[in-house]
Amino acid sequence: MDATRDRTAEDIRVAEIRLEIEILRLRIVETIDALEYKADVPARLADVLSATASNVAARVSQRFPSSSRVPKEGKEAALGARIRE
Repeated sequence: MDATRDRTAEDIRVAEIRLEIEILRLRIVETIDALEYKADVPARLADVLSATASNVAARVSQRFPSSSRVPKEGKEAALGARIRE
């Protein structure tokens, strides 16, 4: 009976160790992904520029709601005139 109990305890411990290893692997993958992102400066810059452009576009749309009816070339001229005022 003791041999069976010892074997079951060993099996449980092996399963726990395997689970710990899998958890550590997942943490390592997350860490590597984060390091890759930090090292990829062009992608991070593109993310920041995209977010900034969206923010500016939203603010311009709120400030000048009728500008959506102005042709693209006219928008730039209209915006420049408003900024100078």
